[in-house]
Amino acid sequence: MTTPLELADRLEAARLASGLSRQALTEQAGVSRQAVYRLLKGNDVQVSTLLAVTEVLQLDLVTLPRALKRGLPELGDAPAVAATATAPLQPSPASSRPSSHVMSAVQRRLADLKGGRS
Repeated sequence: MTTPLELADRLEAARLASGLSRQALTEQAGVSRQAVYRLLKGNDVQVSTLLAVTEVLQLDLVTLPRALKRGLPELGDAPAVAATATAPLQPSPASSRPSSHVMSAVQRRLADLKGGRS
């Protein structure tokens, strides 16, 4: 199982590889500075915060925990993470935010990853 700290480490590596400051990540994700800080420290956050940050960092939330669990080397260092992000980072318009059914699916998946705990 992926721990919050492992996920936080990978998100921070992806942020550094993208060249984004924490402030820029906050602005592009449309979340509070405190929410990004908590996420990057491995603290519990809202699913919407995690979704917004992974979208900006161009990470697939579904496959990221699997990759962490397998310990894939391409996720182990910032240059490799940067190579996975080929499109330029753009702020997401509010209309591209995940719909409620997507949020429900992600929440179910996260519960599965936690072993059924909510």
